Amino acid sequence: MPDFAPRGSHTAAMPCGGRQLLIAVHKLSKCYGRATAVACVALALRSGEIWGFVGANGAGKTTTLRMLAGILKPDGGSGQVLGFDLQREAAAIRERVGYMSQRLSLYPELSVFENLRFRAAVYGLRNPRAVAESAICAFGLVRWARNPAGFLSGGWARRLQLAASLLHSPGLVLLDEPTAGLDTAARQEVWRRVEDLAAAGAGVIVCTHDLGEAERCSHTALFANGKVITAGASAEITPARPRPRFLCAVLTCAGLPRT
Repeated sequence: MPDFAPRGSHTAAMPCGGRQLLIAVHKLSKCYGRATAVACVALALRSGEIWGFVGANGAGKTTTLRMLAGILKPDGGSGQVLGFDLQREAAAIRERVGYMSQRLSLYPELSVFENLRFRAAVYGLRNPRAVAESAICAFGLVRWARNPAGFLSGGWARRLQLAASLLHSPGLVLLDEPTAGLDTAARQEVWRRVEDLAAAGAGVIVCTHDLGEAERCSHTALFANGKVITAGASAEITPARPRPRFLCAVLTCAGLPRT
């Protein structure tokens, strides 16, 4: 397993008990016309942590993740991701994070191998062919290497997307609904890899609407109506049943089931 320390940061990450501060943002906001998608979101994430962004569809999880990935420019707020200014250095952030979108973001007409080789070349990695071949073996994609990506089933397509997002050994991995539509075995495989990433020192954010998945994260942020309504250690946010009355109220507000 590679070392997932942040690469290429021009500002040193802040140490905290031996862990690096990978994300430190304050009052992030994003509007579309008169509609507020995200309002006043703050987050501090350190290496080795797995944060679960939990909430119903439209709660603001994906918009927040895209801002942290440098894909979407915030309308307000400030902070740093991997030592780069979120407002002014989005391109540098995009090059260094591992971002996996909800939808297939690869070329469906290209083969699995061609997609990975192309992505490795975009990242500027040495010997893209060898990088692609290594990823195909590591993710169990040998059987599908010459198949067009668009023909893969849901579980295999998600595995390919995850492989592509990790080619450059990013120190920060942002996954948007990585287990959506997967069967139990495929979901367990995704979570095994997420936990391996954190154990190797990466920081990970997983967007999900499943509170059960949040319990596998070290930290949880519950989103509702574009805001974080509560955040902290998952052991405190998602305690074992029976759930206390305050948490039931929070889950109702977030549009999540209480059981």
